[in-house]
Amino acid sequence: MSHERPGLAGARYFFLSYVPPPTQNDRTLGDHWVRRFYHDLNLAIDGRPGARLRRPGFADFTVRPPEDRAEQKRTALAEAEVFVPLYSPDYLNRDDSRREREWFRQRLLRAGRPADGDNILPVLWTPSPAAVHAPDQARALAMAADVDAYAANGMSALCRLQIFQKAYKEVLGRLAQHIVDTAEQTPLQPAEPPSGPTDVPSTPTSEVPFLAVVIAPEQPPAPARLNGRPDTRADRWRPFRDRPPVVDDVADAVQRLRMPIDVRDFVPDAGLFRGRPGVLMIDPQVVETEDGTEAVRAAVDCLHSWVGVVVITDDSVPGRHSRRTALLDRAVAMFPATARPLTVTTYDDWRAGIHGLVDRMRRRYLDTRPAYPPPGRPISKPRLWENPPPDEGVDP
Repeated sequence: MSHERPGLAGARYFFLSYVPPPTQNDRTLGDHWVRRFYHDLNLAIDGRPGARLRRPGFADFTVRPPEDRAEQKRTALAEAEVFVPLYSPDYLNRDDSRREREWFRQRLLRAGRPADGDNILPVLWTPSPAAVHAPDQARALAMAADVDAYAANGMSALCRLQIFQKAYKEVLGRLAQHIVDTAEQTPLQPAEPPSGPTDVPSTPTSEVPFLAVVIAPEQPPAPARLNGRPDTRADRWRPFRDRPPVVDDVADAVQRLRMPIDVRDFVPDAGLFRGRPGVLMIDPQVVETEDGTEAVRAAVDCLHSWVGVVVITDDSVPGRHSRRTALLDRAVAMFPATARPLTVTTYDDWRAGIHGLVDRMRRRYLDTRPAYPPPGRPISKPRLWENPPPDEGVDP
């Protein structure tokens, strides 16, 4: 049963959904060209007649600290008239971006509207060569299939390059008119903001998941997030003050490689990483306890060459610097020289290195992955005949 309230004058005209660049931070959320597109789309909407009081469309980079960005995003997703996703290979491969789209689709179905109707207006931002993305790209092209530059290069190129400015303004105008017509003629009732996980349809991808495993002290429960992963200690671990959980950054790096991710709390298991690449992240504070020390020792027995080990502590926290350093040294010393972990003490270093680490572990796994026979009894190879003749010309 949906819980909807009467429409609000001046509700957001659109919600811009996009994939942030890998170097994003709180000061520079969003790509420069995504920001320009958002600005230009708002201007194009303002230049079209309409009877309603308008509010600018929503993009998460418009929320300024100390406002709660996650809460503002949830509210805008529940109130916006039109959902505007910027389709790129990264967007269509990532669960978190597709989860936003899926929640909006469910909102449309609860309102008695088609899940892929006028209230979802995809934009082809960067074309994808993957066949699995063809249906989504076809929907994004429908608005301007006759604009050759848009179909061939995507809106990102039209926005960036002067040679495409005429095509850019043409497509931008069509998008703005569609949003205005939809919001004015068939307004969508606001709904309750999303809370808790939202399942997304599975997409073809690599069969081998990338493991993100954490050994850390117990963390307090966190409010439900749009990425919707199960509530585990690993999902809640925030070693860097006022920053997102570090597994979010691992998930971002993994999904850009079109691999599924499996986030887990560490449980001793010699076969944990046997057939899967991964990253093991450790909070050095665990070595203060007997159980934590045993867990780290057990983790050493689970390692393979395709597992990256990172010991993480926040060096920016004031006080007790010498204690954190001592714990860091103790944790690192528990690993053999051949599996010496990386140490990370700042969020900037973590963000700068995680994408490269994930890619290296994936490549190392593909180069040296173990081969296992299929389960069950051996299968006899097919023969051209059941009783082959003896070899001729060969001495017995």
